[in-house]
Amino acid sequence: MSPGQKVVIHIDKDKPPNIPDCESIIKQSFELIDSQTTDTNISGVRIRLSSGTSDRDVSDIWVKFGLDIRMNEARTQQLVAQYLEEHETAAVRAPRVYLAFTSGRIGFIVSEYIDGHRCRYSKADIARVAAAVQALLKIPSPSAVPGPVGGGIIEHPFFIEQTSDIWYESVEELEGHVNGILAATDRTQWHVDLKSEVAHTGLILCASDIHHSNFMTDRRRGGQLVAVAFGGYAFLPPSFFALALELSSKFAYNVGLLLEYPKAPSTGANSVALCNASWGMVPFGTNALGLKRQLRSRRAR
Repeated sequence: MSPGQKVVIHIDKDKPPNIPDCESIIKQSFELIDSQTTDTNISGVRIRLSSGTSDRDVSDIWVKFGLDIRMNEARTQQLVAQYLEEHETAAVRAPRVYLAFTSGRIGFIVSEYIDGHRCRYSKADIARVAAAVQALLKIPSPSAVPGPVGGGIIEHPFFIEQTSDIWYESVEELEGHVNGILAATDRTQWHVDLKSEVAHTGLILCASDIHHSNFMTDRRRGGQLVAVAFGGYAFLPPSFFALALELSSKFAYNVGLLLEYPKAPSTGANSVALCNASWGMVPFGTNALGLKRQLRSRRAR
């Protein structure tokens, strides 16, 4: 792909008519990013729009962009947004994705702007986020492929830098890699059996970065909770979700205490083995440890 080539991955056929074209979005995003960067926002901008004659026009859009913005994040967010809307879920919703595209190596996700404030680390917000995550856990996986919607790189604290180096085409491949790590680090007293776990529960929507700043209250919809930042969402075995609740943050841990999520008889043991495999990679600083040779060609970096 040449540096400036644009590839449109997703476009909402019912998107508001006043959404700008890709060139305009790129130009305005780079012009606005410096003035809108904050401690909690380093990759998104609010673009104000002029209204036309359509009652479907919107006054603002949110553009998330950067070298680490992947199109499977947009696909996952859109699937979640559609499911929650179709099922009229009261506990949480997700911003609608209007457009997603790449320009060279930079990804752009254009979505609904949420006019509101981020949740706080409080008892009340822990309870609200727990109810939201409980609703998200009901969303069924669209396929048997572990990872974000459509497959792809997984963001999860199990991995070095919280990002996998490859995509996995099956649960068996993911299981083989984890057990390969345990063998390579002389931790064979632990072993994962992800295939039997998933046979019992299916893949579940794993929010691996449950942080209060990743949930907002929407002023325009009566304070309804909105899940944002879908880079860390993927359909994975429940043991990965259990591990994320332990490793992500104290906020996530407290949310986890209020959750009921699918578990197989092997989920607890798998979670312990995942934790030991993750620790085993740390001294080596690489996710390639224990990876079968035939999978190394998929390495993204």
